[in-house]
Amino acid sequence: MAANITIYCLDEVTDYFEFERLCHDLMSLEGYSSIEPLGGFKDKGRDAIHVDRSGETTIFAYSVREDWRAKLADDAAKIYRHGHTCDQLNFVTTAQFKPGERDEAVDSIRREFNWRLELFGAERLRILLDVNHPQIKGLHPQIFPPEFLKIQAQIGASGECDHLFMSCVPEDGALADWLTRKLTAEGYLIWCERFKLLGGERYPDDIDYAIKHRAFRVIALYSQVSLNNPDVMRQRMLALSIGNERDSDFLIPLNIDGVTPNQLDRVTGSLTFISFEHNWADGLRQLLKKLETIGCPKLLPDGKKVAAEAFLEKDVLSDQTEALFSNCLRFENIPECIHRFETPYKISRTKSEEFKFEWAYRQVNPTLFLSFQHPPSTLIDEHQLRLSGKDVAWRDVETIHGIWSRKLVSELLRKSLIVKCHQKGLQYCPSTYLQYFPPGLVESDHLKYTKPDGAKSFVNAVGQRKFWRPSGSEEYRYSLAPVFSVVQNLFDDFTILVRVRIRFLDVEGKVLPARTALSRRKHLCKSWWNHDWLNRVLAICQFLADEDKIVIGEQEEEYIIIDPVPLRVNAPVGIDETVLEQLSYERSELLAQQEESESEENIDESEEEHD
Repeated sequence: MAANITIYCLDEVTDYFEFERLCHDLMSLEGYSSIEPLGGFKDKGRDAIHVDRSGETTIFAYSVREDWRAKLADDAAKIYRHGHTCDQLNFVTTAQFKPGERDEAVDSIRREFNWRLELFGAERLRILLDVNHPQIKGLHPQIFPPEFLKIQAQIGASGECDHLFMSCVPEDGALADWLTRKLTAEGYLIWCERFKLLGGERYPDDIDYAIKHRAFRVIALYSQVSLNNPDVMRQRMLALSIGNERDSDFLIPLNIDGVTPNQLDRVTGSLTFISFEHNWADGLRQLLKKLETIGCPKLLPDGKKVAAEAFLEKDVLSDQTEALFSNCLRFENIPECIHRFETPYKISRTKSEEFKFEWAYRQVNPTLFLSFQHPPSTLIDEHQLRLSGKDVAWRDVETIHGIWSRKLVSELLRKSLIVKCHQKGLQYCPSTYLQYFPPGLVESDHLKYTKPDGAKSFVNAVGQRKFWRPSGSEEYRYSLAPVFSVVQNLFDDFTILVRVRIRFLDVEGKVLPARTALSRRKHLCKSWWNHDWLNRVLAICQFLADEDKIVIGEQEEEYIIIDPVPLRVNAPVGIDETVLEQLSYERSELLAQQEESESEENIDESEEEHD
């Protein structure tokens, strides 16, 4: 749940037409008083236009998609292809992006189309909605429910003493992360340094001011290693002094690994500690009871999404440890060198896109390409690709042709998996930007796999379901579509994250519009819990593997080798399955109510895709 209510509401936008109206209102107040809304269907990349007195034309494009960068590229290409006059493109999205991503997008639009790009992401929208034009939110109750605005008004009125501040060392990060998420799910506002941006609200820059003027209490994680950390010691001493001034238990100490009173100063040693040494579940129960007793404010709204995501409440935890599988894969081998290939003539990026499924590369300029592997012989012959200069040992340099080495490696590793998927028969959909399992790729469309316990099973790579509508039932088709990203310093230097997406079609094979696909996804996946998603990750990874490894490359020195078994960790507590059965029933009831409340939305879903 977003700690900032505005960010939370933007994250949950499902009514795209209302989001369009919100954007029109904001842009009008931001100096585009003559904005002309277009939108509707077949807008050719334009949701609105504005022509100022000097004749300069600004085109507006809006998006609620997660893959904002792909949507930006798609809209820009449509505008250019249809020959629309454009001096500046204003792109408004509910997504959050990093400064580097913003700079790349601005530079790309300038280079490819010679337009200025103004990006409005989630954080910039928050400033416009919370600071510059707060009255706008009341005009759009479909996005900002009145009850949420009342809670936000309460938060603003309180002004101070509404947060819990967590003081901990990095070594205690596992418990800190767990506690932060659990307390957030309970409705508390919490600052934890490990979450620099928790739901849209930033960790404070001035910690002392935050503790003195905004914190309701300080939760301190006491461990052996924390006793020698000067920063957390200073935070705790400040909290103790504030508690002394206010004559209150301002510091709430948690004992993590058996810290004894003789290791502490006299004042701290006399405090009553909550023990997390042996059982996190018991410690959480005591902490929540403490917060309730002292009247700690709960200012986060409890929506259906939070109820569904936080269904594993404290009562289902058991004392037994449990192995948890991730959606992360480990690289067993990454080539040490990056090759440089040149062509005698220029190749445009549009042209090079045509062979991205055959070869994992980074195009530096029209004649220079970087890659771990040699290109296929067909590409060598067609484009006269030749090795240029010495190979680069990427671990020994910070940049290669102006590109950060580690970022380049992440990019090439991710692209190599795209090539692998293509080699194994997956097909690319230009409408959804997904590589998906086509019908007939695997026998009976059953993707077979072996479970961690050795049992064999299968999932449907392709399927067909029936969706009920007020006007009658309607069938749709779907295909699994894996998406890969490479992250650094998670388990190892480089780790793959595997996510499973779904591509939806009508019975005639036409891709469903985004809004319609969203409802079908809810219908299809409403009963897919963690183990269902894990099974599909296992099936996809084992399909990509050759025997027991995913191997990419034709030459041994160029091999990228990946272990297809997802990494796992041991949780300090387990799940009580007997309690879980009752919670599963309650969760099913919750989802049934949600499905009923959404039935009216299904009436209009025969409309064409707008976003």
